[in-house]
Amino acid sequence: MRKALLLTTALTLLSCAVMEPPEGGPKDETPPEVIGIMPIPGSSDVDRNSSIRITFSEKIDGDSFKKLLQVYPPLAFDRIGAKGEIFEIRFREELPETTICVVIRKGYADYHNVKGTSAINFCFSTADSIETGSISGRNLFKMSPDSTGLAKLVAVSAIDSTGDVTRALESRVAFCGRDGSFSFESLPTDGTMFRLWVFIDRNGDTRFSRGDEFSTVLEDTFVLTPERPAIAGLEINIIDPDEPGRIEGTITDLTGFGISPSARFEPLFEDGTTLLVRADSTGLYTVHSIPPGDYTFTAFIDVISDSLPRSYADPSDSTRTLYEPFAVYPDTVVVLPGARITLDPIYVQKDSKTDE
Repeated sequence: MRKALLLTTALTLLSCAVMEPPEGGPKDETPPEVIGIMPIPGSSDVDRNSSIRITFSEKIDGDSFKKLLQVYPPLAFDRIGAKGEIFEIRFREELPETTICVVIRKGYADYHNVKGTSAINFCFSTADSIETGSISGRNLFKMSPDSTGLAKLVAVSAIDSTGDVTRALESRVAFCGRDGSFSFESLPTDGTMFRLWVFIDRNGDTRFSRGDEFSTVLEDTFVLTPERPAIAGLEINIIDPDEPGRIEGTITDLTGFGISPSARFEPLFEDGTTLLVRADSTGLYTVHSIPPGDYTFTAFIDVISDSLPRSYADPSDSTRTLYEPFAVYPDTVVVLPGARITLDPIYVQKDSKTDE
């Protein structure tokens, strides 16, 4: 009897021992991966009483999904949780007869708190067909692909199409990939009007933080129809509104003074900063960093070296006043954030006028 008890105890301890990985074993650094989704993405005629089940490659932490989950159109949840490798979403009421889209942004975790590095995005339909429209493109930040970008589509009417879409409830959201690419799939092709805006979601909360994050809203309204169900190849470059621009051009000196011409950019508004650069021996000038704004541009020969185009006393006759040769660019120079501008050549000639 005693031997049997000891044997049972030993087997129990042995059984318990093999359930745990040995101490000092390799640390789990592999993020959970999706290996199955029900209902099947892209399917139609889905039962309106269905729940959504996502199967992962390992056990997951169901609580880590709750703040990352979005469903379009918005629906009330009955239960959100996980059991082992399966994450399940149950709804409080039967699903509407339409296309349903599910978005889970990256950051969900497995049992070892290793976080998923890719967003999950799929659609299915409870109707007899799934919507077929799509809008896709690429997000850039200062002309470089940015994976922290987040794109939002907002359905608008003809009346409010010019309103502030950044404060409206989005109809769909898409996360940018490593190359900045984004894609909205299974959109309606019934003539619905959409506005698109993209922002750099630095803190990853899917909300635009004014003053801390940068965004752009496309002026065009997008309309998908059966004849034009897809819009692709959009390229959106987001720039800091305070990002300096760059201006270059040439000044041709016809005066014979032998002094390199100067380029002076003066802001139209008092709160701006005047910038002055000297052209090189070929007449080429470059303003490497100029704040966004509107400027007047004057090219001149700075005879008296005071950085201003003005008059000066004739060295050969103190009773006469001469004007430093100058030319004013005919148009206002508008510098947008991050702009790279090449201005038309400008010519400076010697002015024969004098002021007695």
